[in-house]
Amino acid sequence: MQYAEGALTEKMHRNSWPAGAGFILADTEWHPLYANEEAKKIVTYPEDPRRFPSAWALMGKRIFTLTSKQNSSLASASHVEFLSGRRKYVGLAIPLAKWGRPPAAAVAVVLERSGAASQGAAELSESFHLTEREREVVELLIQGLTNKEIAGRMNISPNTVRAFIRMVMGKLGVSTRSGIVGIVFRGMYTTGDRRS
Repeated sequence: MQYAEGALTEKMHRNSWPAGAGFILADTEWHPLYANEEAKKIVTYPEDPRRFPSAWALMGKRIFTLTSKQNSSLASASHVEFLSGRRKYVGLAIPLAKWGRPPAAAVAVVLERSGAASQGAAELSESFHLTEREREVVELLIQGLTNKEIAGRMNISPNTVRAFIRMVMGKLGVSTRSGIVGIVFRGMYTTGDRRS
């Protein structure tokens, strides 16, 4: 990647980002291989986080498998919104088939409070001087939408969406859609040292 890492890190950490994003690695049957403490709290609320395996079994199969079937199984990222207590969360399930992944891991799931991704896209837009329409494409891309779905939401053609994505990739110095998403999430959840 050819972006200015120092400038990105400095600008992205200026605002306070959500401290707790849930992260889960699951196998092809949605059995959890790893879950951080925040994911356990989100999935089990208001119960004890030690009940995570049974709570995730219900949530993973009920919510994510329905969405992944709509998105051609594990071929593309799926995005769902759900409630945990009174809080609204967004879950993004990312298939790991094309990544150098840990053995047995098939899906990475990120759980975050609703709206955090939009905030990340806003900071990215400011940092890399994206236009309003480019920012809108990035926000929809983060949600796991296809070019056709983005085009429908923005009332533009899929070719125009592809053009916006190419312009964003050029500005960020990446060559894939997942590179865009990676930069947004890296900026949101990197806990490294802040630069002065």
